Amino acid sequence: MRRLWQAPRLRWQEAWAALRAHPWRVTLIAAPWLLGLLTALPVLWYEMDRAVRLPERQAAHDVVDNAAQSMLRRLGRLRDDTRFLAFLTPRLLETGSQAQLLDTYTSFLMAGRDYHKVRWMDAAGQERLRVDQDAGSIHRVPGRALQDKRGRPFFENALHLLPGQIHLSPLDLNVENGRIEQPLRPTLRASSPFMLADGSTGVAVVNLHGNVLLERLRERAAQSGFSLYLVHPQGYWLLAPAPDDAWGWQLDRADHTVANFDPALWAAMQRRPSGDWHDWSFSTLQAAWRGTEGDLLAHADPTLGQLRLLVHRSRPPAARWKAVLGGLALLGGVLVLWVVLGQARGLARELAYMQRLRDSNEALALANEHLQAAQQELARAERLSSLGLMVAGVAHEMNTPLASAQLALGTLRDGIARLQVQVQAGLRRSELDGFLAEAGGACTLADGELRRTAALVQRFKQVAVDRASLERRRFELAEVLLDADPRLRRGGPVDGIALELDLEPGIAMETYPGPLEQVVANLLNNALLHAFPGDGEGRIRLSARRDGDAWVRIEVADDGGGIAPEHLPRIFEPFYTTARNRGGTGLGLHIVHQIVTEVLGGRIEVRSRRVGDPGNGPVGTCFTLHIPRQAPERPETQSPEVS
Repeated sequence: MRRLWQAPRLRWQEAWAALRAHPWRVTLIAAPWLLGLLTALPVLWYEMDRAVRLPERQAAHDVVDNAAQSMLRRLGRLRDDTRFLAFLTPRLLETGSQAQLLDTYTSFLMAGRDYHKVRWMDAAGQERLRVDQDAGSIHRVPGRALQDKRGRPFFENALHLLPGQIHLSPLDLNVENGRIEQPLRPTLRASSPFMLADGSTGVAVVNLHGNVLLERLRERAAQSGFSLYLVHPQGYWLLAPAPDDAWGWQLDRADHTVANFDPALWAAMQRRPSGDWHDWSFSTLQAAWRGTEGDLLAHADPTLGQLRLLVHRSRPPAARWKAVLGGLALLGGVLVLWVVLGQARGLARELAYMQRLRDSNEALALANEHLQAAQQELARAERLSSLGLMVAGVAHEMNTPLASAQLALGTLRDGIARLQVQVQAGLRRSELDGFLAEAGGACTLADGELRRTAALVQRFKQVAVDRASLERRRFELAEVLLDADPRLRRGGPVDGIALELDLEPGIAMETYPGPLEQVVANLLNNALLHAFPGDGEGRIRLSARRDGDAWVRIEVADDGGGIAPEHLPRIFEPFYTTARNRGGTGLGLHIVHQIVTEVLGGRIEVRSRRVGDPGNGPVGTCFTLHIPRQAPERPETQSPEVS
């Protein structure tokens, strides 16, 4: 770590020494860079702020205007629908067809899903006919539930109008039987008077779902990336950042106002009908409509036109460009400092760099020496370990047959000594026959054990393959595989184990057939010895296929007991066997690996799964050989070596 920090510290020391030695020169070098940075940064900041906020504010004003125009269109339809009902109601009543009037009101609510109540009242404010819509269900309110609305502003104000004129009420919470309806239902009412044939006056009233209107406005603003809010002229929320803040003047929440939420924002809204304040844009409905409402607000409640629309961008883009510009300014300052210090360092920086390079080269050379020494030590340890394992294996495998032969010869030697004594004392025929039988058995035992020793020595020789004595020739793969073991050509089961062949014909090879036959024979014998302990039935499958143009794939697979996971990594080690009590020497698979990799120039893979092991593969063991169709060239000189 000290070496890592040494170079930066040296650079700073050199730069500081140069600054103290040549202060005026360093100042002259730094002055143009610093002047340019301090001039360009404020100008760029101002222009970026202007370029970003201008379209943002324009977009916010567009959202306010669109929301106002949407409300205007909706209130215009409400006015026209109310005027139509006020025109139609007295005519249907004059015909005495109140049932037809009920059908008309019902059809009207079915056609206008935004309305939740249609009614007509007499001159005293008593409801005479009322049809409600709730959650898509339309029903007539029975006579006993009809209410007296005398004193309600939407009724009293409508009485003073002429037929055809429309009064629009404030947007507030609906009140039923003197209590605020639950759940809360924001409502905007349109009422219009009409004259009956007997000279009496009536009023037609249509209630508009306020929630439907407000949610549509909010969703359209959200599509443009803004949050839309609606504020009462007295500062109470209608659409609020928190749902509990809305309708405070009706729900006894006098402190839930814009003034408490953001006093500076409310002061700005009080100073002018429309404008901007930081990330907020606002306008009253009347200011946003700019007189396009015609006679819509002529007889409306004054608070309706003074409703204030507020929009706020939830994630203002200004923070992003400010962060980027601040980062660029910081980067520019660092670059200026770097250039100035680089000019000041001069030759000292180059000398320091050369010194670091020399130190690095020395460190690399030392690390390389240590690495080579470690590699040599590992190679030596590996050779000694392999040699020790080989010597121990040879001694262990040859000790048993040699001891048996020695015991047989000792028995024969004792028999000869007894025969000499018996000859001097007078040899009988029965004694001679006993000696001959004993001598024959001892010779037979010694001969068998010495043959076993010779076979072991021959297998030890196969561990180190002598390519110089191998014959390379062209042949067809299927024929050579069938010659690997006579049992393959017979095709019948071996000790209850079925042999299956799947050999692709016509695969021409140019390699060493003898070692290839030995590999297949060893794998077949290994499967018969280890895969099926006992008298169980099973199957061994030998298959051969082309693997591309230059390789073949040979598989020897069984469905036996499989190899334990702890044994699988060691199966190719010499003298490693789990069947030593059944004649296994632990050299078969090691010889297979040596031949496949060193003689045939291929590779061998093994996969195995036992019953109960995790995985989805088949139970059993499969050895896969990948062998080139043309064996690699053997070395020109290679002496046989016995391990």
